[in-house]
Amino acid sequence: MPTVDEKNVRPRDAADIMWNAAEPLQSLRDLRKAAEEEAQKAIDWYWKSKRWKATLSRAIQLYALVLTALAGIAPIVIQVLRNSGMNIPMTFDSGAIASLCVGTAAALIGLDKAFGFSSGWTRYVLTATSMTKLLHEFRMDWVALVSATNDSPTLEQQAGLIQRAKDFISGVQSMVLQETKDWATEFQNNMAQMEKDLKSQLDTLKAEVEKTTKEKEDASKPGAMELTVTNADKTDGFHFDVVLEGASGKVADSVSNSKVWAKIAAAPGQYKITVDAKCKGNSFGTSSIIEVKPGETAKASLELPIP
Repeated sequence: MPTVDEKNVRPRDAADIMWNAAEPLQSLRDLRKAAEEEAQKAIDWYWKSKRWKATLSRAIQLYALVLTALAGIAPIVIQVLRNSGMNIPMTFDSGAIASLCVGTAAALIGLDKAFGFSSGWTRYVLTATSMTKLLHEFRMDWVALVSATNDSPTLEQQAGLIQRAKDFISGVQSMVLQETKDWATEFQNNMAQMEKDLKSQLDTLKAEVEKTTKEKEDASKPGAMELTVTNADKTDGFHFDVVLEGASGKVADSVSNSKVWAKIAAAPGQYKITVDAKCKGNSFGTSSIIEVKPGETAKASLELPIP
């Protein structure tokens, strides 16, 4: 008889089915019993095995439904509580809760699809139901065939009953085989889709990482500054001093015989440039804010307040 265990349906041992030519009626009864047991054990296996699939499927669908509903309700509830005067910090992000709920619900549905809890439950119920129908048909056909025989069925009648039992067992095994094929096909398709989705997610993540890395590199790329003091030629000795203030501190420099001061390899950011000079012994100064952008040269023009 088929052995029912936790994982598989195993067929009856061939040694359990014997034919005694001296007692054909008893042999036919034994054959019928063996055939019915073969089918009934397979039916019992499917009904028993579908229970945990049904439990997991229902749990996943319930939690996914609750989480999806919570994702839509949470922001509204938070807003209502705030409007009612409840002290809820504005930094509390209800959108993050909604995203977490939706993401978890999607993960649960993906888990159900990947491992086939709902689809397996459906397959098991359909297979067990079809086998039960086949078993009832076999019993009725067997009674009809036996009713047409005498106490000693002819060889032709015996062959007809044996053939009916063979067809019945073959039908049961065909259903087991078809269900197994359906499972294998679904499993392979799910694995292929999972690999495809995983590759797509990895490609997307890689692209985002590369984009973020490039943006950071571009944002930190040094720039340059170019300052023109339009009336520097009116200063004593054609000379002026420059003080550059930025996030890294102060830098002082001097320029002679030129209206232009320049600095290369400047970190991106805002700087304050102060220019001091003397004209006829009197000190004059002015300042300006200049912004250095990554990889660009910031140009500014100042005029000393020389009368």
